[in-house]
Amino acid sequence: MEENTVSKSKQKRDERAHNAATKKRNERIARIVGIVIVVALIALVVFAIVRTIIKEVNTISVSGDYSAQLEDNGYIRGVKALDYVTLCDYKNIEVPSGEVTYTDEEFREVIEQNLAAHQVLKEEGEVADGDKVNIDYVGTIAGVEFEGGNSGGSGYDLTIGSGQFIEGFESQLIGHKAGEDVTVSVTFPDDYGQEDLAGKPAEFAVTIHGIYADPEYDDDFVCAYYPDMGSTVEEYEQALKDEYYKSSLEDYVTTYLTDNSTVDKFPNKYLRNVESTTKFSDVQSYEYMSQMYQQYGMEMGSFDDFIGMTDEEYDADVIDRAQQDVKADLVYQAILESEGITLAETDAETEVKEKYGSDDYYNSSVESYGKGYTNKNAVRDKAVGIAVESATVK
Repeated sequence: MEENTVSKSKQKRDERAHNAATKKRNERIARIVGIVIVVALIALVVFAIVRTIIKEVNTISVSGDYSAQLEDNGYIRGVKALDYVTLCDYKNIEVPSGEVTYTDEEFREVIEQNLAAHQVLKEEGEVADGDKVNIDYVGTIAGVEFEGGNSGGSGYDLTIGSGQFIEGFESQLIGHKAGEDVTVSVTFPDDYGQEDLAGKPAEFAVTIHGIYADPEYDDDFVCAYYPDMGSTVEEYEQALKDEYYKSSLEDYVTTYLTDNSTVDKFPNKYLRNVESTTKFSDVQSYEYMSQMYQQYGMEMGSFDDFIGMTDEEYDADVIDRAQQDVKADLVYQAILESEGITLAETDAETEVKEKYGSDDYYNSSVESYGKGYTNKNAVRDKAVGIAVESATVK
């Protein structure tokens, strides 16, 4: 009996010892787990902070200071371009003749476009698809005039088939004559921008004032509209060809210079500033488009919708565009450095004014973009001019 009692007492002591050991072990494990969790949380916080810092460093800022890293004469501030770019052989560029001369078809299109730009309104003829007509109209729904459906008697130029008006409107004018009054019946689309008109049938009382026609292509046309290009058709056509030759040659050489030169490295400060101004230009475009949409009662959407890319894709696109612009600036400046030319600020200003217009244009550009960015045009034009002068057309 006593032995059995001792045995049970020992068993209880062993259980208490075991339980105590287990408790200590669990407490020790809990402490370790707690430390691990705290360390992990600290690591996560540190990671988040570091990630934020990295993101802020890598994020492209927005700046409208286009001239921040430019001297007033248009050169990149503190940069010798020849240290950054390897130039192509800019004095021996060969230009294919087909790049600087019109094809017969292209030349005919230019003549036709210029004639169309000076069409005259004739109060005769029958409306055909593709004609430009001048009309007035008054729109009604159930006999009641609606807002925005009246041309106000001021005359409206409409090209038939352009799709400017509601589907069916333009086609119903075909076959009618100048001077005729026509009733046009249409139905507004269900998704039309004005809720009070969407899906509703309407009638328009239309007056066709006349049909536009090309003027006669003769010497009188040249004298009337293009006196600076000659007094005869022959002189005018030669002037067109000469103008095309000059602009196409400059375009070809400009593209050749950047495509065939190599940037060895980028000047970091200037590149970062161009990235910032590139993004600023995009934001301005978005804001302008947003205002235009609002005028018509529509929503533009967010800036992300406007650019149609993820943040990472957009930043990569901005960087790529900025690098292309900086490369071109380096190439132009490097050509002038190779030629031993340093433009004075006054010379750059004079050249820009002569090529691009009056003092008003120059002053407006300086106000918007700064003197360095405005005078950068002179650096480009002088560099391209050097290459064009020695280019060979074959």
